[in-house]
Amino acid sequence: MGSKSNRDGFGARIEVTVEGSTRYAEVRAGSSFESSSDPRVHFGLGAATRVDAIVIRWPSGQVEKLEPESADQELVVQEGRGVVVRNPGKKS
Repeated sequence: MGSKSNRDGFGARIEVTVEGSTRYAEVRAGSSFESSSDPRVHFGLGAATRVDAIVIRWPSGQVEKLEPESADQELVVQEGRGVVVRNPGKKS
């Protein structure tokens, strides 16, 4: 969620480091004419149980570095405030 940037954080670039490997994603809006896609960013972590680092580069230019986090959860991040909601993942 953007505060200085747009409300949905579209254009934010996220990098996640897990066990020395860094993965990248960007928050995007709809993908084609008259449709929309889920704007949440999802990272596959394999067998890893922890994320070592999360860095968010907001469209406003602000860079946010988050603390290490457990895997298998959904995080809601607000620009300038960090993680505001943690939703545990579903166990199958």
